[in-house]
Amino acid sequence: MKRGEISVVIPVHDGALHLAEAIETVLAQTIAAAAIIVVDDGSQDETPQVAARFTGAIRYLRQAHAGAAQARNAGTRLVESEYLAFLDSDDVWWPHKLERQLAELHSSQQPAMIFGHTVQFASPELAPDEVAALNFETKPVPGIVLSALLMRTRDFLAVGPFDVRLRTGEFIEWYARAQHNGIVTRVLPDVVFRRRLHRGDHGRRHPDARTDYARALKTVLDLRRQCS
Repeated sequence: MKRGEISVVIPVHDGALHLAEAIETVLAQTIAAAAIIVVDDGSQDETPQVAARFTGAIRYLRQAHAGAAQARNAGTRLVESEYLAFLDSDDVWWPHKLERQLAELHSSQQPAMIFGHTVQFASPELAPDEVAALNFETKPVPGIVLSALLMRTRDFLAVGPFDVRLRTGEFIEWYARAQHNGIVTRVLPDVVFRRRLHRGDHGRRHPDARTDYARALKTVLDLRRQCS
């Protein structure tokens, strides 16, 4: 595989504790990314300093705090490569992720979203009682989430950007539109990333999470009704 095919967008907000590890797992891929675009969504912690450690390896963009959807959209506007992947700043990739997914995408010209399996893990900084309270699945499960996605940039653009009105659940709404546009889902049997469970998990802490999820699910139902 040649260098220059894939861009990786990493949105981050107050993610100094885990950002370096996320970036390092992109740099450790068995095929090199064309660009690693880190979009800092108005972090108030040491995120800029962490990102500065990777000067020359990443492209760093900072915006006023507007949410992950806005940050991802800002990152995708800088993408010039044929393929696009996303990584949340608290997740980590297996070294073969991009290589295995790109091979699958090359096997067909059909518009497709390539995912893989994921395993969840408790972040090392959690106390034993916090880990016990998580009660999470440790076996690999299908990862229909952004950190597991690889697709052609042109197909992403055909679907359109993430809904910036949603501070959480924006992928649910976007994924429904992608399916509505005829982009098929393929899930590799390989484990392609590890999902970190930690204190700052956005879905648990955001006060509007339930409202946003409900709004995203409404989009899913509306699109399904259009197809029925």
